[in-house]
Amino acid sequence: MLINHEISRNPSRLNKHHFAWLLAAVVQLAVAGGAIAEEEGELHPILTSRYSINIGMFFPERSFEIGVDASVPTFERSIDISEQFKLSDSETTQSYEIGWRFGEKWSLRGQYFKVGGSRSAVLEEDVVWGDYTFGAGTGVAGGIDLSITRLFVGRRFKADEKQEFGIGAGVHRLDISAYIAGQAIINNEPPIFTERRASTHGPLPNLGAWYVYALNSKWALTTRLDWLSASIDKYSGTIINASAGVSYAFNRHFLLGATYNYFEIDADVTDDPWRGYVESKVDGAFAYLSFHW
Repeated sequence: MLINHEISRNPSRLNKHHFAWLLAAVVQLAVAGGAIAEEEGELHPILTSRYSINIGMFFPERSFEIGVDASVPTFERSIDISEQFKLSDSETTQSYEIGWRFGEKWSLRGQYFKVGGSRSAVLEEDVVWGDYTFGAGTGVAGGIDLSITRLFVGRRFKADEKQEFGIGAGVHRLDISAYIAGQAIINNEPPIFTERRASTHGPLPNLGAWYVYALNSKWALTTRLDWLSASIDKYSGTIINASAGVSYAFNRHFLLGATYNYFEIDADVTDDPWRGYVESKVDGAFAYLSFHW
């Protein structure tokens, strides 16, 4: 049996508005903090701190598509869970990042965020999942979950009082699942309550690079890119994790920043009992407070 479970959202302007608002807020706070004296020759904390913690809010848009039991390359049935359960196009969630410089040129960074949602609804049309049919007009529950844990080890190859460039390697821990639960029919038998779920999890390594440019001791621009296109273990495909943004340092310990984060995975999966594919994209603004020491 071949099933395609699709969770998609139409593009909206919500995240662009969020990001514009966040950048404006950073500028206003920077102006307000302009009275803080800048010591001559002082470097931006991003270039000098040994440890850092970023804690903030993530405002992503999401798209999520999975195929299950992909024994042949075509799919006969699609399930749009976002449409069936009227899930929101956007979401507000927490996101966390940590950093540690060790040695003269090495660093370790971590990142975590989770997006998803679930709701109950009355189906407007039949939904087929494997051998089970959830009939139109019946009440069901359903939803999605996606969590990303990223660890990255990098080496600096260029660093001075204004900028830093480095490359490295890391791993993304992916946890992805979708489900539907309710009264269903199988083989024309009387309806029974059942829950059908598709999920996969595991590590996926990647290569990456980052660049920081400090305009002065208060302002800095940051960007990074993680990427891999390969066949590794139970995944075969492409992963991208990127961000670009700006930060303002009130002093050498306390920063405020805003970035635009983008995550995408497009991979075939051979993970028993799931043999299929996953295509997911999460992108949006991340506003954070950063502590450096």
